[in-house]
Amino acid sequence: MINVLIIDDENHCIITLQHLLSDFKNVAVLATTQDSTKAKELVEQHKPDLVFLDIEMPILNGFEVLNQFDTIPFKVVFTTAYDQYAIKALKLNALDYLLKPIDYNDIEQVLEKFKAEEMHISKDQLNHLHQFVNGKMQDTIALSTQEGLHFVKIDEIMYLEASSCYTYIVMNDKTKHLASKTMANFEEVLQDNSLFFRAHKSHIVNLKFIKQYIRGEGGEIIMQDGKNVALSRNKKQEFLSLFKKV
Repeated sequence: MINVLIIDDENHCIITLQHLLSDFKNVAVLATTQDSTKAKELVEQHKPDLVFLDIEMPILNGFEVLNQFDTIPFKVVFTTAYDQYAIKALKLNALDYLLKPIDYNDIEQVLEKFKAEEMHISKDQLNHLHQFVNGKMQDTIALSTQEGLHFVKIDEIMYLEASSCYTYIVMNDKTKHLASKTMANFEEVLQDNSLFFRAHKSHIVNLKFIKQYIRGEGGEIIMQDGKNVALSRNKKQEFLSLFKKV
């Protein structure tokens, strides 16, 4: 049985979540609250396995609720209306979230991920998240791997390579991480960073680590570690326009 708490300042959101969760026989909603100041007390009382936690709430937001705990002995799914900045912060820190309005498929995926033990929530993630929200750390990304979480500097990523539903992240020191996220997920996170370019459906490259470009129909990019990356034909002009020619 998965024991659940719901913390959200909007009652209609709580009612919707309760209704959706009632369709799953292995889930028990132990308690709900609209008062974020009571969240810690409820957690300590009920000891839930999983908490659905709204981000934007009066008095204490979702991040501040979690910062009250020295350790976090439960899994968390943040719930939020569309907020591009908040979503980027969550993605950079490999935290789980659902966009409102939430539907049955969203809940099903969350519960499957919970049962597969693929959810992560740690004080390190929250500390990075807090610094990001306060504009102090926007250069680090949390990679969710089989070993746990790796925090890496974004500008030290040499390239990313798709592998089915996973992504290899190759660093400039030639270390490699296999992250349990798709390339599309990383593209969305990195889209505002001018260093990164989607060269092909299977590769995103860091422009500062490009060693050579070889002409061709699309052409080929050679990275500093010798990796040969095909350049999509429809990306060729966009890629070449990024560089001044002598």
